[in-house]
Amino acid sequence: MTRSTCVVIALTVFAAHAAQSQARGAVEVRVDGILASRVTTAHLGVGATRVVSRNLELQLVIGGGTAFREGSSENAAAGRADLLARFAPLPADRQRWSAYVAGGLSALVERGTRGRAVLALLVGMEGGRARETRSFVELGVGGGVRLGAGVRF
Repeated sequence: MTRSTCVVIALTVFAAHAAQSQARGAVEVRVDGILASRVTTAHLGVGATRVVSRNLELQLVIGGGTAFREGSSENAAAGRADLLARFAPLPADRQRWSAYVAGGLSALVERGTRGRAVLALLVGMEGGRARETRSFVELGVGGGVRLGAGVRF
């Protein structure tokens, strides 16, 4: 095999893998609330998902918003970053809703306080595809009780 043949084969494999990678991921827009004993936060966020296998996805979420602290009349800027693994026994590629569980690490920050890392555990429901979008809702724990909803593209 000549050197140019090897280069052509390598470029073909690389292009096929890149095309497949784009089809095996998703972007999401979401709104979340975290209710803890002394502080409640509301975040708007964006996320990116990478499919690892038929039932497993890796997810990175970054969100920002406001923290409402008990006993304080002023709100503080707050944010978070989540790195999660999501397992869906029946993936939502169909027309019906399907359940999933997710777990991972979350970094929570708030102006005027020290940031902290927490373990996040979630259960959720994701809708079937409707014009290339899927809605979802989540409930879980991680720095408090978490509620989230959004749309994946």
